[in-house]
Order: sequence, then C-alpha cells, then structure tokens
Amino acid sequence: MYFKLAMQNVKKSFKDYMIYFLTLAFSICLFYSFNSFQAQQAVMDLSKGQADIIDSVMMIMQILSVFVAVVLGFLVIYANNFLIKRRKKELGLYTLLGMPKSRISRILVYETFIVGLLSLAVGLLSGFFVSQLLTVITANLFEVNLHYAFIFSFDAMLLTVIAFALIFLVIMIFNTLILNRYKLIDLIHADQKHEMLKIKNIYISIILFVLSVLILGYTYHYALTQGINALNHLEIIAPLGILGTILFFMSLAGFLLRFVQSSKSLYYRKLNMFVLRQINASVNSNFLSMSIVCIMLLFSIGALATGSNLNRTINNTLLNATPYDYTLTSVINDETQLADFSNMTKLLQLNPEDIKSESFVHEYQSDIKLKTYQKQIEALLGEANESFYEQSLEVISLSEFNELRRQYELEPIALSDEECYVFTSVEMLKELIDEIITQEQELKLYGKLLKIQNTDYEMINLGTSANTGTAALAVVVNDDAIPKDTPLNSVYWNVTLSERADSSNFKDYMDEKITAFNDTAYANQQPLLNSYSSVTAEYVKENSKGLSVIMTYIGLYLGLIFLMASAVILALQQLSQASDNKQRYLILNKLGAEKRMVNQSIFFQLSIYFFMPLLLAIVHSIVGIQVVNSIVVAFGRSDLFMASLITGGIILLIYGAYFLITYAGYKNILAKK
Repeated sequence: MYFKLAMQNVKKSFKDYMIYFLTLAFSICLFYSFNSFQAQQAVMDLSKGQADIIDSVMMIMQILSVFVAVVLGFLVIYANNFLIKRRKKELGLYTLLGMPKSRISRILVYETFIVGLLSLAVGLLSGFFVSQLLTVITANLFEVNLHYAFIFSFDAMLLTVIAFALIFLVIMIFNTLILNRYKLIDLIHADQKHEMLKIKNIYISIILFVLSVLILGYTYHYALTQGINALNHLEIIAPLGILGTILFFMSLAGFLLRFVQSSKSLYYRKLNMFVLRQINASVNSNFLSMSIVCIMLLFSIGALATGSNLNRTINNTLLNATPYDYTLTSVINDETQLADFSNMTKLLQLNPEDIKSESFVHEYQSDIKLKTYQKQIEALLGEANESFYEQSLEVISLSEFNELRRQYELEPIALSDEECYVFTSVEMLKELIDEIITQEQELKLYGKLLKIQNTDYEMINLGTSANTGTAALAVVVNDDAIPKDTPLNSVYWNVTLSERADSSNFKDYMDEKITAFNDTAYANQQPLLNSYSSVTAEYVKENSKGLSVIMTYIGLYLGLIFLMASAVILALQQLSQASDNKQRYLILNKLGAEKRMVNQSIFFQLSIYFFMPLLLAIVHSIVGIQVVNSIVVAFGRSDLFMASLITGGIILLIYGAYFLITYAGYKNILAKK
C-alpha cells in the first residue's frame, strides 16, 4: 500500500522531481564515466608507458571521486531538502488525517528508493555511452590506434552504485530526522513563511558596494602584479577575493534597486518594479549562497579552461621540444671531461648502423651575466637565488646554430663579424628577448660591441629535452668570434636514428655503453663521462601526452561537477521561491497582468539571478586565468582563445540547460492550482 502510494506520488510530482532526477542522473553519469578509464586499455594500442599513465589517471580519478562524492552528497541532500520543503503542506495533510510519522517516513524512503533506482539506471546507461566518447578522446590525446568496441567497466559500475547507495541511505535518514523535527503547524502553514531582508538601509548597501569594488580591484591588481608568484600568495588573494565577492552580493540588491529607481521610465515599465523588488528580496536574503555559487563557477571556469589550455599548449610545444630522436647532454665541470667528446661514436664504440645522423651543439659561457636583466627576469619568473643571476648568457656558434635550423627545416642565417643573433626557447622569457631586440639593439660580448641583427626569431631548442626550453638567453655569433679559451656550459649530442634502431632500446644501449666506458676509465684513472643526462623524443612525447591527459580529465571532471553544483543551487532556490511567491503572482493575474507579460518577468528575474554570479565569476576568471597562464607558458605557447571557446560552450550547454529547466519549472509551479 505505502509503496504504491509512493509510486503514485512520484508519477504525480514528476515535474517537481525533474531537477532532482536530472541532477542525480547527470552525477551518476559523470561518476561512472570518469572512473572507467582502466577498461579503455582493452581497445587501444598503448605502449607500456602509456598504459602506466592510464593507471595513474585511474588512481587520480578514484582519489578525486572521494571528494566529488562528498560534494554530490551535499548537493543531493540540498535538492532533497527542496523537495521536502515543496511538500510540507502535503505531509501536513497526511499527519492531519492521522497517519503516523513513521508511516510518512516509510513513504519518503520508498520515494527516495524509486527515484534513486530510476536515476541510477538512466545515469549508468548515459555513463556507458559517455565513457565510449571518453575512450575516443583518450585515444586521440595519446594519438594511438583504436580498435573500437563497446566496453563496460564493472569496477566503475560497482564503485558508482556503492557511492550513490551511501548517498541515498544518508538521504533516507535525513528525511526521517527532518520529518520528526517539524510540527504540524509548520507543515500546514509552510507557504506563509518568508525570508527576511538582511540589509534595509540603502546607504549601507552603497558603502558596502563601493568597499567590495575596492577590495576586488586591489585583489585583481595584486594578483596580476605578482604574476607567476601569485600562487605563493594565495593566503592574501583568496580571503580578499572571497570577502569582496560576499560584500558585492550583500550590497548589490539594494544598490541595484536604487539605481534602477532613478530611471522612472525603466522602473515603471511593464512589471519591472515587481521583478526588481523580487530580486532585491531574493539576493539580499541569499547573498551568501550566491557568493558560494560565484566562487564555484570561478573554480569551474578555471578548471575547464586550464585543462583544455594546457592540453593544447603541450601539444603545440611537442614538435619544438623533440627535434631529434635522442639527445645526450653533458654539463661541463672541468676541461678534462671534454676528451674525445666531439666523437661519441668512436668514444663509446657504438654501432654506426644505428645512427642516421649526428650533430653537436656547444653552449659557451659569455661575459654578460643574467644579473644585468635581474629586474626583468624577476618580473617574468619571480624571485630566484643569487647564484642563478651569476650565470651568463649562452653563446652558440653560427655553424652549429644553422645545423639546428636545418633540423627545424628553417633557412640558415648569415652574420657579419659585427653582428649577433639573439633568441630564446623559453616561452616565459620571450618578453625579455623582445625587449633586448627592440630597445638595446646591440650587445657587448667578449669586449666587442655587436649589433643585434634580428628583429624576430624562432623558438629553437638546442636538442630534444623534457624541458620546454633549453636556451634561456642565447646569443649566436660567428665561429671565430668565440675565443678559444671560452669555458663551456654544456654540450648536446643530437642523434637521428636509423630505421633499424628503436629509440627506447637505443637509450638503454647508450646507458650500458657509458657505464662500461666509465668503469674502464675509472680503473685506468682517466676522465669519466659524468654529469650527463639523456632523453628520447618518444619518452618526451609519452610523458607530455600523459600530463596532457591527466590535466584535461581533472579539469573536465572537477569543472563539470562545480558547474552542475552551481546551477543546481540556483535552480532550486528559484523553484523554492516560486512556491513562496505563488500568491503574489496570483494577485498580479487578478490585477490584469497578461500571461505573456508574467512569463517575460519570470524570464527576466531568472536571467538576472542566474547570470549575476556567472558574470562576476567570469571577471574573476579573466584575472585568475591570466595568473595561471603565466605558469602554463612554462610548457609552451598557450592558446587562451580556443580554451575560452571550449569553456564557454560547456557552460552554455549545462548552465543554460539548467536555466531553461528552471524557467519551465517556475512556470509550472505557478500554473498549478
């Protein structure tokens, strides 16, 4: 009997359950999709390194899912609380008719079970199809072959069922406790209680509004001037940003109302007077939740934009970072280490059939210290140890630089004895190089004044490297312009392998040869080949792709969760207020307001309520993304436009969908008799 009654209630109140149901189904869909990565390996041609990365992604997602489950738990309880509030009068009638609260609790438990079961089924089914899409995206990110077939992750399903079963259990307990707390009088007269305004004095509102703008303005300025160091000052930036946001929404309602009232034609046009007073009461009483929504939207925009931006940045940088199949870099500590290093094939008795071509890049020290540009470097990179500024600009011979350019399929350059060429391969130092080229126009190197020949330059690495840039501040001069006794910083041995050689096996082969050489040299008291590092293009690409995949999915997962949570909170608040304001709209109808005009007023009210926190979050994120971008450029040249386009599309789709559903639900509540 009670189960049948619960089933009838769900059918009867399906439109009321729509937001609740969609939130549950969407949450389950995301939860399953982002925990099904391990099953994707079955249909992709992954190397061992890529498979390890997928395992790492899976582990990170499982850790994040604990946090996500807690967020979703609070979100679902919040949505459930809205349903209970909507049905207080109905529950009061049950009590008035003599039904014990234990039986009413049982009905609520059954209803929760029915809705939970339906949303679990729809969510898992949707998650199954979304996970197929994620498989295609993952294969595309790794650039591997995909043997497409539908895959189902039993482990992800089990984890999802357990997580949401616990959430539903908490809801059932919550419903029982909250029902026992309510008195009959509270249930019967629930629709007659209204929220009180927090701030009534317009002058206080104006003062707080000005104060909030000043605090936010100072926070933006402080964050932007700190640049890459802004993350080290979050203990200042975050509290000020939160305080400014809270004061903004606390004061905005009264300030906005007075501002619009100053324009009589606008204030008295159609139902604007009614709508603005509705918004004034709503924002003033819910300023804290709107502030939380704004901050969550900031996190969502930041996570989505940074994830997609970093992915594109890494992909754009890979080609520049891997000009050779294999690079061995030796950091020079003393001159004796240079013995025969210019011919590694003979030195280590390598198999020449493995090597298609080889070249060397010698990086010399100059007499120009980095300290000369300390202020500019600190502005771009932040503070560094004094020893860093004692290093010198790097000098490279013209012949070796032109060999590098040929590898990048660029035309060689020519320099006279009085000219030099300045460049960098570090994106974060590009502004400094541009300043040197345009403002200084000449450098004093090795006691000779050289004119800077170039007005532009290409980002060229001295060899394949796991770092995004090997040349920080580099100067190219004619070969004979470098004194013979000039100390070396490092030497790069760059190798293009033949078709018969595998880069991973070649690296292992090289490590064995160097170890054998050092053992023999040590026994004969000869110079060792130490202080070296080696890397392959395959290794750099795999690890870069791995970081790209991890950051993309972390940004997507957290961004979608925060976006959905923000939209749900706003939607439920407005639908709850629709119930409270039903009598007021009934009076408008009796006064002769047309249905079309009422619908327009509802749309206008929801638009302001939904997009006020979004607009402020966008302003926050413009500053925040610029700060984060100063770190992202460490991985290469970023593409903020495309990242913003992708983020905007996702927000428009999800946030806009919740807005339209709320609009339809609001009208449905007012239309009910």
